[in-house]
Amino acid sequence: MRTPCGLRTVVTILEIFAELLGDTFGKVPCYNTIENWVKKLGLSVYQDEQPCKDKKFAMVVDESIAINGQKLLLTLAIPSEHQNRPIRHEDVTILDISVSKGFNGDDVQGRIEEAEKSAGNAPDYIISDNGHNLTKGITGSRHIRHADISHSMGVILKKVYEKQSDFVEFTTLLGKKRLQYHLTDKAYLLPPNMRAISRFMNMSSWVFWGNEMLDCYDTLPEKIQEAYAFIKDYESLLKELQAVLCAVRYVEAICKNEGFSVMTSRKCKLYVITHVLGNAHSRQARAGIGMLEYFNREEALLTGNMSINISSDIIESTFGIYKSKKSPNKLYGVTSFVLTIPLYPKVSNESVTKTINFKERIVNVKLKDISTWSTEHLSKNWVTERIKTLRKVS
Repeated sequence: MRTPCGLRTVVTILEIFAELLGDTFGKVPCYNTIENWVKKLGLSVYQDEQPCKDKKFAMVVDESIAINGQKLLLTLAIPSEHQNRPIRHEDVTILDISVSKGFNGDDVQGRIEEAEKSAGNAPDYIISDNGHNLTKGITGSRHIRHADISHSMGVILKKVYEKQSDFVEFTTLLGKKRLQYHLTDKAYLLPPNMRAISRFMNMSSWVFWGNEMLDCYDTLPEKIQEAYAFIKDYESLLKELQAVLCAVRYVEAICKNEGFSVMTSRKCKLYVITHVLGNAHSRQARAGIGMLEYFNREEALLTGNMSINISSDIIESTFGIYKSKKSPNKLYGVTSFVLTIPLYPKVSNESVTKTINFKERIVNVKLKDISTWSTEHLSKNWVTERIKTLRKVS
């Protein structure tokens, strides 16, 4: 689980150990057996009774992108008090895993209420992005909602720049130049690819590339200067975006590493006022004002000397780990392999792993338990349906 190895690779590694150690190593399990062990452990951990009883915790809620028309809604528990560092996987407890074609606000509210029951306690607050269904569901559950800082900064940038003519022209031109110079002697200086999803949360790479190109432009060979001369036409835009994105990086680093509190909020606002609003272009000023409004809004939800988590990065990472390990065949959708998600935090480092009796958990969960859980909680597996249908024909 800690490595990027697939199940068959694990078997190969075990076979190598068996060759070296001989009969003392024992029989090497097949990949199906290892997969069943992982699912049993995941289900056992997921069904632990009231893991957050008598604990102060916060929830993080988010839904994945669609996988063969199915969406995965996760609800995590994390410490409500900031740990003076970003949240790690060993801090996480999976409270709820839900699969559906989609989740409206009422669905999200229902899953939060179920997660609260399974946790054995009410969360101090809930973190989510700005999705309308998530916002509505959390509001309906009557819990305090903190907006994830990274998504919120992305929303501000999108609102300010998305329809600006120079921004649209430049980003369109970058895409054309990538195609035009691909596999030519000019390709070594091509801009980073722009993401189609969450593009306003991931602008830094090409904005900083543009500013670095401006800095080294006069030292480039004449042929390369001609190829990238268009960058000079957008110098003011690139400088403006760099100032805003440097502020975004700064405030995100402060809040993720030091926690969100009245003190850190004021530190962030001072930086924005000094570096974004000071002598700013009116458009840059709008971005700065949006950032200040975000901090004022979130700060108003704090009580006392609280220092909380305000980032949902950990749930994005959890989705990423699952996607890296699941089958690349999208026809499968979300399968029972999703039970690896509750297990991962328990094997993420040695200190946590030592607290788990793996053998006992594997023995106590039967394969029929996994089958029953899958039938109750997962959607139809189209690969299985395909196999059944083709067998009938043959």
